[in-house]
Amino acid sequence: MLYDSTNRGRLRAVLAGASFLAAALTNTVASRGDTVIMKNGMSYRTVTTPEKDNTLLYLWDGTRKIVVRDSKVERIIPDNVLRTGEKFSLVQPLEKHGGLMPKEVVSVAAEPWDEKGRRRFQYYGRSSKPIVMQQAINEIGPHIVRFRGVDEFWQGQASLRAIPRSVIMSLLHKVQQENQNERERVVRYLIGAGWYAEAKSELDELIKDFPNSDLSERAGSARDFILQAEATQRRSDVDALRRAQQFKAAAELMKTFDEPGVPTEIQVEVRDLMRRDSDQQQADDAASSDLRRLELKLSPTVHAAWKSRLAEVQKGLAEAPDAVRDRLAAWRKARAESSAGDEAQFALAMSGYVAGLEGAVSDLSQADSLWKARDLIASYLNSDSDAVREDILAKLDEFEWAGQTPEAPGFGKLEAAERLCRLMPPPQRKASDESERGTLKNVVDSDDPVPTTYLINLPPEYHPLRSYPAVVVLHSGNGPQAVVDEWKDEAAKRGYVLIAPEYRAGNSDTEYHYTASEHAAVELALRDARRRYAIDADRVFLAGQLAGGNMAWDLGLGHPDLFAGVVAVSGFPAKYVPRSLAQHERLPLLFVIGSLAPASEEVIYEGYVKPMILKVWDVTYMEMSRRGLEEFPEEIPAFFDWMAPRRREPFPMSFDAYMSRTCDDRRHGVVIKSFTEGRTTAPEAVEPLGRNLNPASIKVKTSNLGNLVDVTVSGIDKLDLWLSPKTVDFKRKLDVRINRKPIYKGQPKLELKPMLEDLRIRGDRGQMYWVKIPAG
Repeated sequence: MLYDSTNRGRLRAVLAGASFLAAALTNTVASRGDTVIMKNGMSYRTVTTPEKDNTLLYLWDGTRKIVVRDSKVERIIPDNVLRTGEKFSLVQPLEKHGGLMPKEVVSVAAEPWDEKGRRRFQYYGRSSKPIVMQQAINEIGPHIVRFRGVDEFWQGQASLRAIPRSVIMSLLHKVQQENQNERERVVRYLIGAGWYAEAKSELDELIKDFPNSDLSERAGSARDFILQAEATQRRSDVDALRRAQQFKAAAELMKTFDEPGVPTEIQVEVRDLMRRDSDQQQADDAASSDLRRLELKLSPTVHAAWKSRLAEVQKGLAEAPDAVRDRLAAWRKARAESSAGDEAQFALAMSGYVAGLEGAVSDLSQADSLWKARDLIASYLNSDSDAVREDILAKLDEFEWAGQTPEAPGFGKLEAAERLCRLMPPPQRKASDESERGTLKNVVDSDDPVPTTYLINLPPEYHPLRSYPAVVVLHSGNGPQAVVDEWKDEAAKRGYVLIAPEYRAGNSDTEYHYTASEHAAVELALRDARRRYAIDADRVFLAGQLAGGNMAWDLGLGHPDLFAGVVAVSGFPAKYVPRSLAQHERLPLLFVIGSLAPASEEVIYEGYVKPMILKVWDVTYMEMSRRGLEEFPEEIPAFFDWMAPRRREPFPMSFDAYMSRTCDDRRHGVVIKSFTEGRTTAPEAVEPLGRNLNPASIKVKTSNLGNLVDVTVSGIDKLDLWLSPKTVDFKRKLDVRINRKPIYKGQPKLELKPMLEDLRIRGDRGQMYWVKIPAG
């Protein structure tokens, strides 16, 4: 349900009979804005009708220009929401009234805004000497705030969310307090901004200060609207909390809709939602009780074996029922149809918990084998001993695995093992981490003499049985803690795991150097986090600002199969990036930069980003008006909006790849063991735009019809080809060719070791391979 549009509808309805608020709707200008709905569900609001340049759309919201391909737009809805609302012009005495904006801004440093709407601001332009000034807010609107330089010339604007609410309230309180009309405008402004708590407080003060006016009746209508709009906003927050898997917080928020003034339809919706949740909770409790009763009917010997396992299932139902219900679907169906006996029902429930709906079995001995196998696999993934792991493999091979077929020995074993791996809790989980609500620091266990460290923040109500999106954020030279502080609130609100690696060798170094060690620091941190925490490997994003933006762009293109998308903020396409842009055909990109950044439009946009948008790749360009090379922390919510609909494609049937660095050695299961001499270049030898690179290349095409994997390589001497049942059929003979030469033909040998070893090392449960074929 789109509560934004509902809210606007209610606003118009209330305004029709409330002259107090009429200006909030009528204070518009002639030009029309729109809401642009993308095919992936995202939406952008504009202050003007989107401009079209052949197949490109230019969207302007007052602070930023966004460029998208027209074919990715679902529809455009006329919408003036960004052009409505009160505006306040502020008197801020200027020492310098005229001048020209700088052509380039390569660095900025801004202090916080004070209660007078002023701040100290410094920037570097083309000169090595910094320009220092005081800036002052001279206009505030419900969506955009404008400011000027006081003692040096600067004209700028920012979205309202970039200014602390306390600063805006301080400025609004400077209106003439004895002027009723001005005070009413303040209330209308706060309503337009969606600051309903502040609007109620200001309205109460207004009524108190003007008791003898005609305000009471009009203010009553205004209060009704505020209550309705506030309830609509809370209703939207309930949905957001549920999407973020924060069900307890959502349940608490749903208890706040019984107050007078809440629209009846919202109360009905919330009560219905609470009733469904209550019914579901009763069903979950009944399922737990029924499982307990089934267990008690088993023989004492069997009962003892299943006691601790049942406790795990009941704990899961109590703590994260949303993550467990689907696993019990086969049992629920059998229970409803009375189609199986007690022991068979118990087997379906317990096997479904560890192997899912498709892996549920009605034989209790087979269910027992699945539980034992899961525990053995977890031990394998945690073990550093080759001998221990070999012993575990031998034990796993002794089990009677369901789904075995004569034409493909081992298929059923690998299929069941993969299901177990996908559904088990993170193999290296620590219960102490899950109760921690602050920032955790982890050290990756590796043989590197320089330890790899990273910071991590888990979202509220984190539970290891759920699956969470994650964003790897790369700091801009000032350390992981700084970037965690910027990103953690929005990540927690959206239900994301936040990972911040330390990629520098020394704390004094603030630059990114395009080295293998920097890449390794991020890869090792991500691998470690996937082993410890419940991360959805198909929803891992990479983001960086400034130096971190340079790295995000380069690292993402160097390892495109790791990420669902890259957010590069004020990052430049240097060294390896220009020669690797073809990877963006499969790797979504959001590129963000200020219009005053050097070469932002004429070089980066025209030369690199625009051609990719024209190719209908998933690339978005966001240009911040009158801003330089900055981090844009106020845009972090917009970055998460961009991430939300995107998912990694873990097993493409065909792809092309290019690499010029020894660490860029993996693409969707193709692992390069040796490059041809001269095809990789060390970072210090690469020209700024990579013109001296001679990349190695891989081209893979997979055909279901012939069960054929056709690989074309250049500049590669040796590789390993990892294959998945998502791309080939292991029940049929396999044909693998490299540069048109057959290197493998026949029925592949299906064993557990390759899959489990790969999973142990990479920790990627979204991209699991069954077979490794070496090729020289």
